[in-house]
Amino acid sequence: MDLEDHIFFLCTQVVYRRERALSDALKPLGLLPTEWRTLGALMQRGPLTMQELAQWTAYERTRLTRILHGMEARSLVVRVNSATDGRSVVVRLASAGEDLYRKAAKPVERLTEEILDVCSQSEINSVRASLQTIRKKLLEMAY
Repeated sequence: MDLEDHIFFLCTQVVYRRERALSDALKPLGLLPTEWRTLGALMQRGPLTMQELAQWTAYERTRLTRILHGMEARSLVVRVNSATDGRSVVVRLASAGEDLYRKAAKPVERLTEEILDVCSQSEINSVRASLQTIRKKLLEMAY
């Protein structure tokens, strides 16, 4: 199979190049794409355990711990021990993290629209559905 036709090569190329564009869009706010994704998971899902946050961001727990360390130092998130499980750590947004996420939403939305404007809505919906199916399969395989 030609590399440029391989589905996972294409996915990697899209994600990597969008990540670079996202980095440029977020730089004026002093925010990294990894931090944006972490804030987004917390905004959408509320406080999460480290395990849940790792699942939603798709970051390895050690990487997530390093990301959160820097975010906590900037008062964007707060980590506390779980009230129900002493071994578990819960991460929640601090008000500064919520504010920064909201500020970053506009440039991220503009970038997303610029990137996706080459596709019709039906193409986007089809790709989304396919990726959701593949993601579900990978989760079932415990990845």
